[in-house]
Amino acid sequence: MDFFEHQEQAQRRTKQLILLFALALMLVVLAVYMAVSCGWFVATFFEPQHWHWHGFWNQERFIWVSSCTLAILLLGSWYKIYQLQQHGGASVAEALGGKRLPQASNHILHRRLLHIVEEMAIASGLPVPSIYLLEQQGINAFAAGFSPSDTVIGVTEGAINMLSRTQLQSVIGHEFSHILHGDTRINMHMLGLLHGLTLVSDIGMAFIIGIKRTTPHHKRYGSHPALWVLGFLIFLVGTIGMIAADLIKFAISRQREFLADAAAVQFTRNPQAMVEALKIIGGYTQGAAIHHPKSITLSYFFFAHAATTGASKNWWASHPPLSERIHRIDPHAFTSVTHIHTQKQKQRVTTEAQVGVHFMMSQDTLPAMSVEDVMQSIGTLSHQGLPHATHEHHQFPISIQHGIRDPYTARALCYAMLFSLSHDISKKQWAYLEQHAENSVLRELLDIQHDITSLNAHLRLSLMTRLIPTLKELSHTQYTLFTQNIAALMRADHNISMFEYALQRMLLRHVRPAFTSTPIPHVRYRHIRDVQAACACILAIFICYGHHKNNTTLFHATTKALLGTAMPWPPKPMLGMPAFNQSLTRMEHATPALKRKLLHTCMQVAVEDGRLHAHEMAALRAIADGMDCPIPASFSG
Repeated sequence: MDFFEHQEQAQRRTKQLILLFALALMLVVLAVYMAVSCGWFVATFFEPQHWHWHGFWNQERFIWVSSCTLAILLLGSWYKIYQLQQHGGASVAEALGGKRLPQASNHILHRRLLHIVEEMAIASGLPVPSIYLLEQQGINAFAAGFSPSDTVIGVTEGAINMLSRTQLQSVIGHEFSHILHGDTRINMHMLGLLHGLTLVSDIGMAFIIGIKRTTPHHKRYGSHPALWVLGFLIFLVGTIGMIAADLIKFAISRQREFLADAAAVQFTRNPQAMVEALKIIGGYTQGAAIHHPKSITLSYFFFAHAATTGASKNWWASHPPLSERIHRIDPHAFTSVTHIHTQKQKQRVTTEAQVGVHFMMSQDTLPAMSVEDVMQSIGTLSHQGLPHATHEHHQFPISIQHGIRDPYTARALCYAMLFSLSHDISKKQWAYLEQHAENSVLRELLDIQHDITSLNAHLRLSLMTRLIPTLKELSHTQYTLFTQNIAALMRADHNISMFEYALQRMLLRHVRPAFTSTPIPHVRYRHIRDVQAACACILAIFICYGHHKNNTTLFHATTKALLGTAMPWPPKPMLGMPAFNQSLTRMEHATPALKRKLLHTCMQVAVEDGRLHAHEMAALRAIADGMDCPIPASFSG
């Protein structure tokens, strides 16, 4: 399956999740009604003058009980999902005790991890995610988030210390596969929905602990005996809800681990590294254990079974057995594991990091350009991207390479990329920054402005992607000032270019979720007629950007192929960046199949003259990124 088919499959799994949740709700509601009926029956023995038994089945009682139970469960689930959406994947990482890894970290193993994640993000076309460290000795990792913009990668200290670079690459590749295939979004929704099912046991405990009891003769605290019975029964019902939640997790998540393993192997072209990583987990004293109260609830987020119990060895585990995963990767590999000597393994990993040994392929593995090559590459973990990402990094001047991880230099780099080639306009831009930007940023801007002018379009977009995690480390005040300055620099020449638009949209899409709550796009448009105007606007602007011989003829031909009818050339207001932004935003809510058709048509426009120009490829990457369809950096032209 390609990226778009994976996205459609993810939407089907989401519907499956909602169906299973609805069935679990029905089961819990019936069980709560039975518990309340039993409690009511017991109450008649203690206070018959106040409690009247009307039989086990009572329609009025059922309506009240089911309504209250559904309200509690649905509101609990909705609130949890809302809470998660406020901070995205960071909320999961912080719930597990994770701490964000600073981009400027000097720890040799931490820098190795930063480089691996950055390389894989650039190679897959995704924004570089923030990294969270878990102070856990178990070897594990996870990815969490509703969208690539708010997704984070979490890695334990054990994984950093015990895995070589290639082994850690395989683990991180596994997590990137979950991001690309939409698994992380399903996990976030599953966490919210299943939270409601577990609320029932908390209600049962409230009845058991004590509720104010009132009688005609006295008031006192303490549960009525009937409420003890009711509380105990509801607590048992809550246990049923938790079991149902676990079954839903396993039904949705276990098979995805095999797919993610296969994608990681395809990405790195190193199946042995994945096998070795799984064997080290099996032979390591700590295994993949996460010693945290949330580890059981969030176990399905992780690379390997995170619970500290022996459940990893039986059918109730959140992940398939390690031996089965090894066998799926390499049927001829020995699945038995041997004990790992912790200190010796740590020493080997540290030594490797110090000498700079890393997995890399030669540049001659880069693919040839074609429409189908690019379309097949979208949202995939391709091994060609890894060496390209490394090669691309070394194309940046040393000053830029060193400044990518510094918050002051990162802002200066963004400002420098927006400076106009016109002396008069750049003078106005500089005067504005002197009044509004911080002095430290201005000093950095003076040092790197010359280096930025030599970068071509695709390197500038790649640089912007690399700056995202550093910009997320800004304070809220710094971020607000930064976005205001970006907008002012763009308005300086009264004409927003494609690159300027792409840079600002990447900032708003990928950096803003770290500072403000950002709505998650949902599918609203399922037919091409629903997005006809948006497609026409995007195609027209993309055609204009490519400087073709006959724009109108090409527009008529492409719209007829895409929409089924030749559209008239759009009026001038539809050829501006505001209309382009609205059209891309509308396409965010289209089905994966509609996005595929539009991108395929844009690719055909780009190669219409027989060549795929670098500036057109950069524009196409900007359009694809705006629709959450990442194109790997190896297809940058």
